[in-house]
Amino acid sequence: MTAERLIPRGLIWASLAPMFYGAMSVSAKLAGTHLSVWHLGAGRFGLGLLVIPVVVKALGLDLWGQQRFLLMVRGLCGTAAFLLLIAAFQMIPLSLAMIIFYLYPAVTALLSPWVAGEPTPKIAWFFICGSSIGISLILWQHAASGPLNLGHLFAGIASILCALTLLLVRKLGKVNNVYTLFFYHCLIGTLASLVPLLMQELPILPGQTSAWIGVAAVAVFSMCANLSINQALMRFPAPKVSVMMTAEVPLVSGFGLLYLGEPLSWGFIVGALLIFGSSIGLNLLPTKSTLD
Repeated sequence: MTAERLIPRGLIWASLAPMFYGAMSVSAKLAGTHLSVWHLGAGRFGLGLLVIPVVVKALGLDLWGQQRFLLMVRGLCGTAAFLLLIAAFQMIPLSLAMIIFYLYPAVTALLSPWVAGEPTPKIAWFFICGSSIGISLILWQHAASGPLNLGHLFAGIASILCALTLLLVRKLGKVNNVYTLFFYHCLIGTLASLVPLLMQELPILPGQTSAWIGVAAVAVFSMCANLSINQALMRFPAPKVSVMMTAEVPLVSGFGLLYLGEPLSWGFIVGALLIFGSSIGLNLLPTKSTLD
């Protein structure tokens, strides 16, 4: 199959990925009224844990992979990032949590020299400063109208852990297939969610139909999102996929502002534009180690 035929298909997958991730975030926010973080985590990771081994066996690939300790670390970081972000959705406005979370491109650039051995280009510091000013403006104005809470902290930590996850994926992806990476993510996530789920005071199994729909939506949209972005990366340049993934920010934030009636201020708009623009700029930068 020629590259000309592959690129349009890759563009389709790259367009679907932010939509599925956005749908997963929105579903998690709405389901939070009926379910705990552990319900959503067990649903999301449990489905992947059941499906991935079947897919890997059908394709004749290696499931357990190489550098298993780092694979588990990657799974732990990704799991913690997801659970903390879901917790943040339940504590602060969806649009605010998503903007804070999308600091991860700036954090990735900061951590890249130590984790992936890729020097941070000088021009990246311009975008890192832009993100820092943006988040400072948002939090400053938000603190002026009310106290900050754990939701802000959780979204920030989730951003850092997401950056670590992406850097580990970049490192581990050289010797492992994408299904192995996702399998460890689901394995660690299932274990991390099931233990608190069994210990919580809420019922282990949801008692409402709407709650089951919420768990199913998060799990299915998560699987579709991972499938879409993996297919996109196989057919489309990674920097372009990263830029298109930033479409999740206006999609999810727009839902929070328009449908959920979340507050909007000039500080949020300016800060969000700084973070959003800086994320796009960082994703457009090359990542070769020869950069200064």
